[in-house]
Amino acid sequence: MYHPNIIAVKNLWLVLCLAAVYIVTGCDGSKQDDSNEKAGDVLKQQEAVQDTTLQKVEEISIRAIGGEDTARMAFDQDTLEVKAGSLVRLELINEGTDPKMILNIVFIRPGLYQMAAEQGSSAGASGNYLPDSAIMLAASPLALPGQTVSMEFTAPLEPGDYDFVSTYPGDHQKLRGKLIVK
Repeated sequence: MYHPNIIAVKNLWLVLCLAAVYIVTGCDGSKQDDSNEKAGDVLKQQEAVQDTTLQKVEEISIRAIGGEDTARMAFDQDTLEVKAGSLVRLELINEGTDPKMILNIVFIRPGLYQMAAEQGSSAGASGNYLPDSAIMLAASPLALPGQTVSMEFTAPLEPGDYDFVSTYPGDHQKLRGKLIVK
């Protein structure tokens, strides 16, 4: 049999350990678990995103042609047309064979293709050669020679003429065009 003082010390030790665990794990009631709040924020963001499940998708394919050297490189189309607010699925095909023929396609606000190209060049490889998001509507990943990349975006709600351009350094004079939103 144990002495009553030993039992009291063991009980006291057990109570102190449980209290320490309770405090360390934040179960003291003074700290609120904000995981429910964060989950609510995520749900609000998801609700704000347009549900495109049943929306008709406009499929567009654009090719970069002139594959043997960068001087002859061009998009096969200089004008793309979409409906305002439509979901657009774009396939960018880089038919280039020269290792320097890296490109992307960036959709931007009207008249800002030169600024987008300069900002993209300044962003460099670490910034994926993308301009400031304030002027950018959507952008594809970089397409290496012989590679095809895809992207999806929602066309602007406001009809008008928007620009598209490759913001990889040196491409903007040859690889650009208009996105006509009707």
